[in-house]
Amino acid sequence: MLNQFRECLKCDGEPPGLIRVVDSDYEIDQVVGGTQGTDCVYVYDGDSFINVRYLRGCELVARRERGRGRLEETYRVPGDVLEGKLILLMSFSNSGNAFLKVCEVSGNSVKCCGCPPLEEDDELATQVAAKFKPLGEEIGLVRLYLNTIPKLAGEVLDVVRRSGAGEILFAGRAKRFRETIYSPGFSLLTSMVLDTAERRARSLLIKMSHVVELATAAKVVESLNGASLEDHWWVEFTWNRPLVTIRSEVTGREYTVFFQPSILPPIVRLSYPTAPKHVVPDIVVFEGKIGGVGPGRLHELIESGNVPLLAIEVKTGLQLVRWERPDYVISQLRTYKNLLKPKNFALVSLRDVDPLLKVKLKALGVEVFENIASDITQRKFRDYVLKALAT
Repeated sequence: MLNQFRECLKCDGEPPGLIRVVDSDYEIDQVVGGTQGTDCVYVYDGDSFINVRYLRGCELVARRERGRGRLEETYRVPGDVLEGKLILLMSFSNSGNAFLKVCEVSGNSVKCCGCPPLEEDDELATQVAAKFKPLGEEIGLVRLYLNTIPKLAGEVLDVVRRSGAGEILFAGRAKRFRETIYSPGFSLLTSMVLDTAERRARSLLIKMSHVVELATAAKVVESLNGASLEDHWWVEFTWNRPLVTIRSEVTGREYTVFFQPSILPPIVRLSYPTAPKHVVPDIVVFEGKIGGVGPGRLHELIESGNVPLLAIEVKTGLQLVRWERPDYVISQLRTYKNLLKPKNFALVSLRDVDPLLKVKLKALGVEVFENIASDITQRKFRDYVLKALAT
């Protein structure tokens, strides 16, 4: 890994920007607070990458608010602490695009170079991300991510290709989502450069939940041996546009798959003030070809007599946030069932489902599939989908 970084440093050198020589010390700027308009600085200490603020002898000399929850920090670091060290600079534009530089401090000077291999070589990006020093309990999420997300992302892309579609188009706020599907190693890296355990954990939870949701939708298409009627799949967070419309080679019928990973309440309220509080599960499948409907208006299809054959809610099974807790899940699925009246309803989980929650879901008429990354569960889920959509 370090040798590949050394290869990056064979360029003529670029202005260090965030790193300045001050007498025999260095001043380093970073902007923290997410992955938009921020700059994160990490130093390789021989064992792991650590944020500049945790370096020996480091002193915070200035802190300024930059708006939207971002803070600009300036640190003074003794020269001997950085001498000969590799430094990783990850910058995010205001639109969320990531830019990577590798720097080296030597003899009271700084040399920096762009390092595209980390964006182009996902295996290398994974190795680098795994070298970041844990800051807290996010380490358990990192292990879960590495054990499941690259596998599921690869399965999604395989189904897309076999359906005859060229790619998945990600619109609007789905930029990080696209990154996780197409470059899960680099996506892990963009989470690990966040400066607190809480920010890392939140980022990983969101990425994992979205990948599991899309992987479940892909399993629906795979179960039907579906041929895409469009040349791409479509993912957008704030509009009920179908993910894909397919023709099943198993049943000979057409189906429309709606995929809504995160419909944002403020946007729904702005365009549709009378929308129900809960507007759509993660995945809803109708027979026939259906066009897009406005935010929060999927239930209008049901009111016009078009009842979904299948609705699926997807969870990580990690009760770290409110929407994963059993009482919330039951309330949520009961609302969905009353609103959309699907002929079949399932809950899919990345991890084990709470035993008492499973009992309550069964009583509600919801089939449960836990540990969806396992091949055994995937086979059971495909059989269920085929039965639900072929009859």
